[in-house]
Amino acid sequence: MNATRSPIPDRTEAARLEKLRDQLSSDMEAMHQKEASLKEYEQRLRLLIEHTQGSGRPAAPSTQHYHFSNSPGQAELDAEWEKYNRAHALLEAARRGLADDRLALKAREEQVMIREQEVARRESWLKAREQEAAAKAMPAPKPKAKTRTSFAAAAKNLLTGGKSD
Repeated sequence: MNATRSPIPDRTEAARLEKLRDQLSSDMEAMHQKEASLKEYEQRLRLLIEHTQGSGRPAAPSTQHYHFSNSPGQAELDAEWEKYNRAHALLEAARRGLADDRLALKAREEQVMIREQEVARRESWLKAREQEAAAKAMPAPKPKAKTRTSFAAAAKNLLTGGKSD
């Protein structure tokens, strides 16, 4: 028996391991990029929360812009970006507040409409009841009693204009 191993399985195993190593390194790089993106997103969320709570300054500087150089105008540019980010956060908070107000107003309008329908239904029921009560309270018309009058009384009534003595 030959105790030596063939070099072919070792090469294939080494190639497979190298492929796995490359895949792991690319997966790690992708995870690092996602982690950095999530950290940036978390920082923006914290900034928005601070602005909505009425805090004066954010805890950390915003990462929504990039520093290209340390030129003399960079501090002014950073300050303007800071103003922009604060204004944007306030605008988003106002937009959310407006959406909440719209939902509350819509719910209130629905309540008013339901109440109007209920009042109209009650008014029609009340009107029907009033008509029924009026019909019951009205006395039945009495038939006029026919009185016989003489020809002389009728002539006198005609001449006097219907005035009786």
